[in-house]
Amino acid sequence: MRVTPAMVARGRQRFHINCEPCHGATGMGNGIVTQYGLVGVANFQQQRLRDMPDGEIFNTITNGKNTMGAYGSNIAVEDRWAIISYIRALQRSQNATLADVPPGVRGTLDQQTAAKP
Repeated sequence: MRVTPAMVARGRQRFHINCEPCHGATGMGNGIVTQYGLVGVANFQQQRLRDMPDGEIFNTITNGKNTMGAYGSNIAVEDRWAIISYIRALQRSQNATLADVPPGVRGTLDQQTAAKP
């Protein structure tokens, strides 16, 4: 599937509804349900999950794994792929380096940092 801004936006929406309660807003496995005893929630920022093929994540969403239940009957196929595209964006946002920023924009990062109190 071709990833588009609209697809990532849809994935964000579906992630917040279906995934965030367990995985947390940034995918670190620290969602609200972990405060009530759920353990073993996957942290999408771990290297093993950053390296995991999209198809394996799709399969996990569809069929469940370990403490995660199956969502195949609750989340449409297109939305599962959209969620995966958003997870990849989350992973990139939490593990970005200066090399990921286009050279023409790097100077504005310093300005934005200096402007923060």
